[in-house]
Amino acid sequence: MNTLTSKTPFLASEGVSVQFFDRDTPVLREMNVEIAKNEAVLLLGPSGSGKSTLLQVLSGIIPRSIEAWFKGTVIRPERVGVMFQDPDAQFCMLTVEDEIAFSLENRLVPRAQMRGIIEQVMRDVRLEVPLTTPIRELSGGLKQRLALACLLALEPEVLFVDEPTAQLDPLNTQLVIEDLRRLKGQKTLVMIEHKLDGVVEWVDRVLLFNATGQLVAQGNPREILRDHAQMIREYGIWQPKLWPVTWDEMLATVKHPLADRLEHQLAVQANSIGATLASDGKLLEQTQSDPHVSKAPILEVREASLRYKNGHVVWQGLNVSVQPGEWVAILGPNGAGKSTFLKLVGGLIEPTKGQVQVKGKTLSRYRTPELYDTVGFVFQNPEHQFIADTVFEEVAFGGKVAGWAQERIEQESVQLLTDFRLLDLRDKNPFTLSQGQKRRLSVAGMLLKRQEVLLLDEPTFGQDAATTAELLQRMQERNEAGTTILMATHDVELVAEYATRVLVIGEGKLLYDGRPHALFQQPDLLQRASLTAPLAYEYQLRRREQAAKDQGGHDSAKHEEPALVGRNSSEQKEGDLRV
Repeated sequence: MNTLTSKTPFLASEGVSVQFFDRDTPVLREMNVEIAKNEAVLLLGPSGSGKSTLLQVLSGIIPRSIEAWFKGTVIRPERVGVMFQDPDAQFCMLTVEDEIAFSLENRLVPRAQMRGIIEQVMRDVRLEVPLTTPIRELSGGLKQRLALACLLALEPEVLFVDEPTAQLDPLNTQLVIEDLRRLKGQKTLVMIEHKLDGVVEWVDRVLLFNATGQLVAQGNPREILRDHAQMIREYGIWQPKLWPVTWDEMLATVKHPLADRLEHQLAVQANSIGATLASDGKLLEQTQSDPHVSKAPILEVREASLRYKNGHVVWQGLNVSVQPGEWVAILGPNGAGKSTFLKLVGGLIEPTKGQVQVKGKTLSRYRTPELYDTVGFVFQNPEHQFIADTVFEEVAFGGKVAGWAQERIEQESVQLLTDFRLLDLRDKNPFTLSQGQKRRLSVAGMLLKRQEVLLLDEPTFGQDAATTAELLQRMQERNEAGTTILMATHDVELVAEYATRVLVIGEGKLLYDGRPHALFQQPDLLQRASLTAPLAYEYQLRRREQAAKDQGGHDSAKHEEPALVGRNSSEQKEGDLRV
């Protein structure tokens, strides 16, 4: 589509090009887009392809609030709302009630009418907290629902949504997507979202971008994902894990291709822990030996508790011992204290009670440079660790502090920039990069010194499939070379494939400490921790339930129950579950 229709469109861009002042090439090139009223549109493309830039152009953020060279025409209705990845970036008040009231004040709603509207929009997004709740006390999922409530209070005609589930656990991801789906047909929705399952089923149209900021295709989701499958794979764009296949179709089809792939994944993951599977997927045996067991743990957390000044207990009585070379994933619901746990073992905060030791030495006895020669930390928000003016200097910083020779610094920094596809940005300011590029830079900068322990807080969130694969490959190489990894994440597929061990934090304590394979066969525990099982394990569960029905209904289902470790079992302890 080269020009807009003769009738004035509801939302559109014509001939829009955008180039940031520190870049040599445009982010968007001659972008022509037209979106109808109440249409739901998904922007799809690799990291750095200009999706967020187009969203900012259509919403008016560019050039009104973000400076850039801009050419073209944009048509939009008067009232629009924008929902960002990080909800904290759009809050300006202290409590839930005041934040929503701020939206109403912008509409000049009389104060006497505010309370009823505030309570209604909170019901609409299932935000069931007291009006006086401080925003800082909300979990990530509740913050996103508050952000959506604030936007609904503005009564926008268009809702722009930029990766709203990037930092959310599986349960809150599902809730936020359901809230957005209910708005379909009531609002015009323009979305960027990497987690396609739950989204492609209901959006009207997909706009597909290439890596150079050009719109290469648009159409209904099924056509785009089918007709451009090769390009989507080449660009490393995430694809739905299940859709358009349904569970009923897969279970009813003998040797469905997807089922074969999932069964292979299960067998590989079971084999990695010395287990074998029966033909129906049951765990037959499991070797308890651990290749990383050592007499000298590299990290120990002893009876650690953390209480905030306001009296809130994050968790208490945590006991964790990590052996050299382990890859430990930290799972749990939003607000459970996963990031806080990493900060604790990284020496950024002190426990209210208990202690942390690294290589047998209490953290309080370490000098800061000495500690960070051993421990590296990648923050959830990449910008929190940027300290240099250029991409190259950001990666090279650790080598300069360590007193490396300039030739070594140059060689190893360039290699990391090449590995993470950042070399052409070496002279750019880190804060001007896209979100995906910032994340790659934050990881690259922490890999230079090859510390013995690497702490990673959501290292893959908001990344396309290609970038995620690259990050994991680099981390796997370091892990195989002996680096111990502790990683907080919501990505259960990643955990199933890479982690050797899982800690589940929730309800103010350690709920689980053991192998990923055993965790994902405990539906009750997963539900308590707001987690979902990887697709292969979900298939395993559904297949057993289907077999139970075929063998005689309820009684057979009860007979099959022990195959799922801990499922609906009164013997399952609420404390640590050691496998």
